[in-house]
Amino acid sequence: MLIVGLDPSKKEPLYEQIYTCIKEEIRTGALPFGSKLPSARRMAKHLDVSRNTVDLAYGQLVAEGYIESKPKRGFYVCQVEELAALNIPIKKEEEETEVKEEIIPFDFSPNGVDMTQFPYHIWRKILKEIMIDDNSELFQKGNYQGDLELRRAIMYYLRQSRGVHVNTNQIVLGAGMENLLFDLRQMLGNHQIVGIENPVYPNAYAILNELGFGIQPVSMDEDGLSVSELEKTCANLAYVTPAHQYPTGVVMPVGRRSQLIHWAKEKEERYIIEDDYDSEFRYHGKPIPALQGLDQSDKVIYMGTFSKAIAPAIRISYMVLPQKLVPVYKEKCSAFSCSVSRIDQRILTLFLSEGHFEKHLNRMRNIYKEKHDCLLKCMKEMLVDTKISGQGSGLHVIADFNISNDVSFQQKLEAEGVKIYPLSKYYIQGKPEKEQYILGFTRMEKKDIIEGTRKMKEVLFQLN
Repeated sequence: MLIVGLDPSKKEPLYEQIYTCIKEEIRTGALPFGSKLPSARRMAKHLDVSRNTVDLAYGQLVAEGYIESKPKRGFYVCQVEELAALNIPIKKEEEETEVKEEIIPFDFSPNGVDMTQFPYHIWRKILKEIMIDDNSELFQKGNYQGDLELRRAIMYYLRQSRGVHVNTNQIVLGAGMENLLFDLRQMLGNHQIVGIENPVYPNAYAILNELGFGIQPVSMDEDGLSVSELEKTCANLAYVTPAHQYPTGVVMPVGRRSQLIHWAKEKEERYIIEDDYDSEFRYHGKPIPALQGLDQSDKVIYMGTFSKAIAPAIRISYMVLPQKLVPVYKEKCSAFSCSVSRIDQRILTLFLSEGHFEKHLNRMRNIYKEKHDCLLKCMKEMLVDTKISGQGSGLHVIADFNISNDVSFQQKLEAEGVKIYPLSKYYIQGKPEKEQYILGFTRMEKKDIIEGTRKMKEVLFQLN
């Protein structure tokens, strides 16, 4: 009879201990090919366990091909050839530890959102609604462009709030901008050169660079990306954030937008990639319509995301293709699956169509306006010599503290638990003549904005 040592005190179930023991006997050759195993009934009696326990162990061994069941004859060892017999030593891997985000008391980060305002109860309610029935369709492979109902809801939103000319067949969904830019590279082919704003949104630059796009930095002026400088490059694509340029906060006026569209019209292969970054958050006056809405030449590839308006973990971004690129997309990308979970797509569809998104966006706009105004008021009262730009929209402002020793300034602030972000870090070519700083406010409470600004005042006083 096979010797199997069982230890009921182990966490490992008894059936698994039996399975492991027999498997090792087979792998080491102690149980050679063709050997007959005791019947399940005899093995159960021998080990003083239930018949079901042995059945589970034998069933797993059969499933993995270590033994086979012959009708009316019993269980026999199969021919097994494994690399494990070579006794190759297995290196013990170091356990990966999660890197926790450093907690900074007064972090004026331009990234992230105020998660205390996330509509958990509504999101949970919608999730329960869609999961209450056994809806197998949600677990099937969906449309490669994204579910039609969500694309339709996004179409209505973009038409109404951003002035985008769009139909559902132009919309492509992806789990983040990186997936959409990958699709774009597949469509347009290799050897694409992108004229990109300098300074630039770091993630956009990193993704474009990793995907193999040629990068051509183009300087900024008070109206945004310099079209005259762009014309001197060999770029056939222009990546811009005209609603609220990241990081400078410049809003591209209609005259510059027209120049950019004219640049794209001059050659067939030219396109503008409009990243409508931060466009939802404008605190004075009406939101500025998308550049795509001005385009009559089918030259703008429009991109947006719900990460800023709802939450960073809501990895649903969208791309609106020019009509003439839709057939190219279908030809080059239809073999790829949509990278967004169908459950997430369904939740967002209902969140949009039932009016929850509009209410949430209005609430967040008001909350961020209060924080934005609080920061400007504090800086006006406490930092009278500081120049502010990029205000009035978006989720951060730019500050020029008019200081000579930037390194000492940052070090002293960090010692006080205050973190601000140098604009020079966002340049991919050259450096600004004078250092300026990005101050975000979305993740901070108003009391922390006030205290953080007070600490800036104290440090500036020490330096002067």
